[in-house]
Amino acid sequence: MTSIVLRDLPKTGSLETVNLYIKDATVFYPVLHEPKKKYQSEDREYSVTVFVDEETKDKLLDEVMVNKTFALVGKDKTSKPPRRIKYPLSSQTEEGKVNYDAVEGMYGFTVAKPEFSKKGNPMTVNVIDKDGKPFTENVGNGSVCTLKLFGYRNQEGQVVVTLDTVQVLEHVAYEQKAAADSVDDDVLGVSYKVKKAESKQEEVQQEEKPKAVPKAKKEAEPAPDFDSFDDDIPFAPIGLQEGKLFLHMI
Repeated sequence: MTSIVLRDLPKTGSLETVNLYIKDATVFYPVLHEPKKKYQSEDREYSVTVFVDEETKDKLLDEVMVNKTFALVGKDKTSKPPRRIKYPLSSQTEEGKVNYDAVEGMYGFTVAKPEFSKKGNPMTVNVIDKDGKPFTENVGNGSVCTLKLFGYRNQEGQVVVTLDTVQVLEHVAYEQKAAADSVDDDVLGVSYKVKKAESKQEEVQQEEKPKAVPKAKKEAEPAPDFDSFDDDIPFAPIGLQEGKLFLHMI
């Protein structure tokens, strides 16, 4: 069962800030170590889809007033057409596609963190294990984590949250998708790459490769007359500026 803890932070001017902890939540599609491109954008971000039970969802919406939209697994649909079930069960999707059977009856939402702050400083997500040590492995779907989010209240009184820290409690190994030219054969008990035959066009291109034509010898160019250069032409050394990057936490 998931739960939440809300901690108020010292005010920065008139801005009310908080730390929101979501404990023992199951996560899918964690992008935590290296940011990835946002949908239909060149900007990159860290992100994770979090699943909580109905009681926790109600507390987040009614008590914390988090600025998020939740979708019930196996039922609620996407808002943009073509509308489809956002988190489908195995019975609602094609075989081999990701399903959310492990979190049936729960509500999902996504929380993210941009690659750079508004001032242009690079940002990261802290990923730790149960003992607080750095967790460097990729986190797989179905892992159980506690998430620490940073939040602030907007003019409507809602809490806008971003990722801060993810503590991995129960790790499910990350499974990388097989390449398009590979086959997983359960009868043979192996995975192997498909050997592609050369097309006729490729064979013709290889047979008709043009032969190298010997280059004509160039006549020797006269040596430059250095005495003809103006001695007063200024030359400036090129320098490289070194700077330091500072992490900026929101």
